[in-house]
Amino acid sequence: MANKRGHIDYWLFLIVFILVCIGLVMVLSASHYVATYDKGDSYYFLKKQLINGSLGLVAMFLAINIDYHTYGRLHNIIFWIGVSLMVLGMFTTMGDTGGSGEGSKRWLVIAGIRFQPSDVMKLSVLVQISYLLAKRKKPFKTFFGDFFPYLVFTGFCCGLVAIMDLGTGIAMGITLMLIFLIVGVPKRHLLGLVLAAIGAVALLIAMKPYRLKRLTSFLDPWSDYYGKGYQVIQSLLAIGSGGLMGVGLGNGGAKWYYLPDQHTDFIFATLVEEGGCLAGLVVLLLFLAFTWRGLTIALKVNDYFGSLLASGLTLMVSVQALVNISVALGLMPVTGIPLPFISYGGTSLVISLAAVGVLLNISRHAKLEK
Repeated sequence: MANKRGHIDYWLFLIVFILVCIGLVMVLSASHYVATYDKGDSYYFLKKQLINGSLGLVAMFLAINIDYHTYGRLHNIIFWIGVSLMVLGMFTTMGDTGGSGEGSKRWLVIAGIRFQPSDVMKLSVLVQISYLLAKRKKPFKTFFGDFFPYLVFTGFCCGLVAIMDLGTGIAMGITLMLIFLIVGVPKRHLLGLVLAAIGAVALLIAMKPYRLKRLTSFLDPWSDYYGKGYQVIQSLLAIGSGGLMGVGLGNGGAKWYYLPDQHTDFIFATLVEEGGCLAGLVVLLLFLAFTWRGLTIALKVNDYFGSLLASGLTLMVSVQALVNISVALGLMPVTGIPLPFISYGGTSLVISLAAVGVLLNISRHAKLEK
């Protein structure tokens, strides 16, 4: 049965709704102890996340009702808005470290509103690269003649984001590489992108010594138990103590000031501790289902720009989820990337839901089967 124009993909909407609900429950469970003693209100973080979720839903429903072709017509404006916000955050007094002891200006404060410009930049880059690739009429044959300009564009965007937030920059680079694979860029050309990324990451690590410590602690976290390896070790201990069925919702012990960022970057560890491996598997399956529905929309829409944008938005969320879960499992160095829809955080939740709104608008133009 064909999807009639004007009908969104309700399966995708349902998947995201379930993930957001899981996030609200886990934010309350993971943060109530810290919120009670640090804020004097056990519901402090839940209340803020409810506000964030409400703003995100507003952004999503607005995006659902804006024809996605509009983004193609405004691609340059959207892209330079993202770049401008990044520059303001890095080089003006409006940039804020957010209390980070490592001094990274990840936040931007405008008119009292505090947000992470790197999340806005992700959407700006996806719109721009989708438009540029959709307008390209010939295949990628030569490296310097065809692919090199896109390599420079990717390096500029990922480098700009990585200076502010290395983890987000890496996730963006992976997403763009997957988009290049989708459009048929030869794998030998992408090797140049990989080598450039390795060199850029090495340079960024050299600029910030704490990043090297994160890398070495990832290789052997037990060698620095009470230092850079502490967070990963506590995450693994929390996941291990959960077993198959978990210790029960609200009964986890890692959130008692043992596991840092237990309601933000490491909320997956808290979820598995309290819900067990089964709960972790459910979340993984939900993200797989999200990827399936998003890529199905990309395949079924009859517009190349819409197809690439849908692919990019889907992969943006999926790659971020994969990186976050990999960090919690000790498979990647700590990056500071939240788990989409689930982690506490205003910018991440609002931008992720806005991206879903764009994806749902694209689904209105796709011929989907039940």
